[in-house]
Amino acid sequence: MVFANRNQLALDYARFPGGIFNPSLTQHANTVWGMARCEPHDQAARNADKLLNFTPMQAVLFRLDDSLSVAEAHYDVHFENFPSLPWRAEDYRLFIFQNQLFCTHVLWVQGYNIGMALSRVDQAARTVTLIRPITIDGLQIQGIEKNWAMIPNVDTLHCLYSFYPEYTLAELTDLETARFRLTKNTKLQPPTNGLADKMISLSTVPQRIGDALYLLVHQKDNEMIYRDFLVRLNPDTLAPEAISQNPVIAGGDCEGFWRGYLTAYSLLTLSDRAVVSYGEGDRYAGVATAGVEDLLAVPMVALGR
Repeated sequence: MVFANRNQLALDYARFPGGIFNPSLTQHANTVWGMARCEPHDQAARNADKLLNFTPMQAVLFRLDDSLSVAEAHYDVHFENFPSLPWRAEDYRLFIFQNQLFCTHVLWVQGYNIGMALSRVDQAARTVTLIRPITIDGLQIQGIEKNWAMIPNVDTLHCLYSFYPEYTLAELTDLETARFRLTKNTKLQPPTNGLADKMISLSTVPQRIGDALYLLVHQKDNEMIYRDFLVRLNPDTLAPEAISQNPVIAGGDCEGFWRGYLTAYSLLTLSDRAVVSYGEGDRYAGVATAGVEDLLAVPMVALGR
């Protein structure tokens, strides 16, 4: 396993019995910032009493130092411009676009279907400001797929809506209304690296390494163990070219509520280090590191279309 060096982040877990997990990282102004869910109630309690899902949302914004230790953590995050009805947000994925910090996240409003939304993040003011729920012209949104990933470039922003069985890509047309238009919807050939012929979901925002883009995708096996694979995208067409033969990080030995749940949320490169942030057991937040050369050396197989 490439990312075998796993380290739990020193956050205030005692403050949140339901866990602090699913952290997303990004680098902004030469600083690594992160954001993670803070849950006062665990999943079992929220399953038993659905109203617990709509208690006021809490999150932590934190900064990592050069050793990837928590240098500061702020639990007084304010959510602005969100619905007046009870709501919850999950699965934050940070990214930089036009030198601003944004995140995508699930937005679940009581009495309505789950959806994906786009928000601005101000780490100095400790605010998350909802822009709008995301819409994609030409695509009927399916509630089951909630792991979308943004692909920011200098002047363009793409939304990677799904990976497999359909590779679905959209391009931003209006930032202030979070509106995208469908640009690619291609059926991929079944995987040849041992993954089952069923949904493979997106994990991380793609990162440029050398002359290509790389991201992680995941699938749960029959024992409910998350396994993440490395994918290479063509930087010009954004089409998928190859996937790793084996997982680069996986669960099965996690601490927390579920041993199989190791959920990757970001892939960064910091000099010669590749960094993955992940949630562990739906309870803890962690980072794993590997050499960039080691990551790029993993055997890969072509993705057919």
